[in-house]
Amino acid sequence: MSPATSARPELRDFYKYEFARIEQEFGARGDGREAVRQRTELIDQIARRLWESILAPRAGTQVALVAVGGYGRGALFPFSDVDLLFLHQEHETETSLKEEIRSFSQELWDLGFKLSPSSRSLEECERFDPANLEFSIALLDCRFLAGEQTLFTQLRDKIVPRLVARECQTLVQRLVELTRNRHARYGNTLFHLEPNIKDAPGGLRDYNVAHWLALISALDKLQNWPDAGTLLPPSMRRQVESGLSFLTDLRCFLHFRHRRDDNT
Repeated sequence: MSPATSARPELRDFYKYEFARIEQEFGARGDGREAVRQRTELIDQIARRLWESILAPRAGTQVALVAVGGYGRGALFPFSDVDLLFLHQEHETETSLKEEIRSFSQELWDLGFKLSPSSRSLEECERFDPANLEFSIALLDCRFLAGEQTLFTQLRDKIVPRLVARECQTLVQRLVELTRNRHARYGNTLFHLEPNIKDAPGGLRDYNVAHWLALISALDKLQNWPDAGTLLPPSMRRQVESGLSFLTDLRCFLHFRHRRDDNT
């Protein structure tokens, strides 16, 4: 992780220092869940500081900055992608703020982040694209960062539940298809000499899929967001949490060891 010299020196130094601290703490304690929590909070701080200096002066009440995907659910591993959504009230603001969004994104790229940004209006977020299932699934893990909170509230409380209610069967079917295809790439077996602990059967992605399927089912039934603690049956929670902690510790170890998003 060698940030380019064009990144703001104070942010580059801040991130370098804090990232080293997180790595040192992980080396001493081996607590992966704490490491991903702290890295998520670190990126939150940087994103909000850049928002205030670059976008806030012009964004007004027209845009919100939203964390989605793994970043949205607070599971940002040491070298994982940072998934961001620039959420617009109307499509027109995407054009008027294009340069500010480009500058914001460039700052994060220059810091060495693997940034995956997207810009959508509220209307576009509700539109399901079968060829881009990943975006709709990423919205299930949306989390407010900065900007106009009422836009985010509309997204989370209205847009996403409506999308799930309308496309529930398709979302489940496509998610199951993608999971079967992913398992097939690994021979449909848990037993590998060098397992990929994210994507292989029994890995972290399977936990995510189970969570998404339970969440889609609950959203469809309740037409509202369920209590996250009720998604899995009580009889499964202890075993699942134990497995999740182990795989999280292991993935953090691999990232720090390889200095990249290598999960093998």
